[in-house]
Amino acid sequence: MKGKYWWTLIGGIIAGAYGPDLLASKAVQKGLRYLTAGAIIARDRIMADSEKIQAAASDIAADAKEITQRYYDRCDEASKEFEDAVD
Repeated sequence: MKGKYWWTLIGGIIAGAYGPDLLASKAVQKGLRYLTAGAIIARDRIMADSEKIQAAASDIAADAKEITQRYYDRCDEASKEFEDAVD
């Protein structure tokens, strides 16, 4: 268990010593630009898909409300017919 802490300390020292130099490198910056661009493209595609899903879900909800309203209308009609038959 204690050995893991030493590796973490050593890794932190190495990252602290060489991290800024690596980030200043043009190759790493170019790679990070492409990585960031890819993340933005993925986000845009996910957002477009979620908008399509939301539109479909709202259509389904509207249809369900319409079906429910027709059901209640038929129940009201059946109730009125029953009351008329009983009277």
